Amino acid sequence: MLISKVAIYGYRNLKQIDLSFNRLVIFIGENNSGKSNLLRAITLPFVNNEIGSVNKNLGWHEINNDLKRNYFDFIEANLDRIKSADLSLEEFQEQIPYVSVKVAFTPEGADEYFVHKWISSINDEILYEIEYHFNVANPAELLQHITQILLDKTATEIKNIQINLLPIEMYQYSINIPSIQEPVAFNDLINFKYNSLSAERDDFSNRNTQLGSQALVKLLHNKLGNEQKVEVEESYGNFFNDLKTISDLDNVFNWQESTEIDNAKDFFSKITLMPNMPSISSLLNNVKLGIGDEYLHTQGLGYRNLVYLLVMMNSLEINQDIALNLLTLEEPEAHLCINNERLLASFINSILNKSNKTQLFISTHSSEFLNKLELKNVTIVKEGAAFSLKAVTNQADLDYLSKKFNLDFLKFLYSRKCILVEGPSEEMLIKAYLNQQYNSLNDIEVLSLHKGFTTMLDIWLKVNHGTTHRIGIIRDFDNQPKAQQRHENYNQYKNVLVTTTTEYTLEPEFVKTEDNYEKLKPIS
Repeated sequence: MLISKVAIYGYRNLKQIDLSFNRLVIFIGENNSGKSNLLRAITLPFVNNEIGSVNKNLGWHEINNDLKRNYFDFIEANLDRIKSADLSLEEFQEQIPYVSVKVAFTPEGADEYFVHKWISSINDEILYEIEYHFNVANPAELLQHITQILLDKTATEIKNIQINLLPIEMYQYSINIPSIQEPVAFNDLINFKYNSLSAERDDFSNRNTQLGSQALVKLLHNKLGNEQKVEVEESYGNFFNDLKTISDLDNVFNWQESTEIDNAKDFFSKITLMPNMPSISSLLNNVKLGIGDEYLHTQGLGYRNLVYLLVMMNSLEINQDIALNLLTLEEPEAHLCINNERLLASFINSILNKSNKTQLFISTHSSEFLNKLELKNVTIVKEGAAFSLKAVTNQADLDYLSKKFNLDFLKFLYSRKCILVEGPSEEMLIKAYLNQQYNSLNDIEVLSLHKGFTTMLDIWLKVNHGTTHRIGIIRDFDNQPKAQQRHENYNQYKNVLVTTTTEYTLEPEFVKTEDNYEKLKPIS
């Protein structure tokens, strides 16, 4: 089972997005592009798994600003019609902002049982869908409400009373089956669980009430077999008997030796310690993680973050009696050195390979995660829009790019200035030259790529459309005029320059140009 498609409308900066997913989904993008909003939106139709919390009712700020702006512009343009009650409810209702998150599932084998009630058909394609909807419950009541407010208002005053013209109190959420517009039964929804791990998780190990400790207790409780739980109970009983012996109640209640009350000694001799046997969960609540002989909370943030994520993902693995375990994870690389990034990436691959009931959604700024977790799983987010690499790139090109271990895909996409060349020797040559230019050209990234320039340019243009970023490509001469022309057609874009060497490789041409030889000679 997995979520194979999602359609989001009107949530925060995500005005309208349609995406297809694999079992692992990696969101990349610059800061404030919408990655965290995507992670949050995906969980809205689901019940959380008691670790973390997402409130299904949204706030006023979580409704897309463009939709709200269109709504207020409509009110301003139709102010007279609203005051005179000439505006129809149908016309008004079309302008009211709402939020929708529709998810489609692809079941495997017997898992179809969990989603069979959610079936719908679009263009002969069988889909299993549910939809989170956050909208005004009674549009007629809203129209009446704003009419009363606007009776003595002018158009210029609308911007000062926007919250009153779209009161969040009139909104309600629902989770429905789109094909029949009926609510999803809670008993069906609880078969789909999610955990959301935000980027702010540095203090998880300090107290038993923190999320990581709760996950540890849950993990231990479910991993322990019946025989092991019996051993724990017996060990507690042995601890209690030792305590009973050591405590020596005769020395605790000893005033009976000096009292004149009859039978006092006989009475107090009957007082004893009795076990207050806690549940297994209560016992496990007293366990904390450590590194060696030291508590985990005394360790550095890198270790703490790594162990936290391993515990959380292990706790997902044990929940196999439901249809799907979802985990959304922000910046798993936080505080990790490169070796621990690789360790965590390998663990993620292991979790996904062992379970077809787990799906991970990750946002990252780490090239190491991209290299280890495959580019076919990458979705690029930009200013509230998004597209997956597999939707714009064929599998052969993705396979080639995934083998380019030294290709820093994030540098390629987001550097302000970037040069692509065909080989590592050309890359090193240009870098050596740029290093001699001191402060004038030190913000240029140089990357080598043997083929696939047009594919890379298509991706780069989708990400950098409307920005001031620039890219240059230097092709080696190959005596293929049609291929050369196909590449140089990209020069129509003002932030792209594609050129082809006159010799078969760049090196001799580069060295012979002007005084480059003299500049490079000292470092050769």
